[in-house]
Amino acid sequence: MDTGTLEFFARSVDVVRTIEDHVLHIDFCCAVMEHLHSQMINTPVVRIGWPDQFIEHGTVPILRKKHGITADALVEKSCRSFEKNPSSGHLWRSSGRH
Repeated sequence: MDTGTLEFFARSVDVVRTIEDHVLHIDFCCAVMEHLHSQMINTPVVRIGWPDQFIEHGTVPILRKKHGITADALVEKSCRSFEKNPSSGHLWRSSGRH
């Protein structure tokens, strides 16, 4: 993992997003969150991946849609980490940090 690049971007964005074609339990995102925590970088992390459970048989596109591992799901989950400020129309983090 390129920790220098991770730290640079984590300090300059409001939310770090990860998506992977793997289970979320003990995944790349866990390593990202552990590293950010060790560096006292408190940027929230939104993760998308397979649940840590039995996945039934089916076509990959259908299973990805069912379990929320699509580009649309990434956008939706990312947008939930923001609230719309009604007075300005701008997106801002719920913590109030711009």
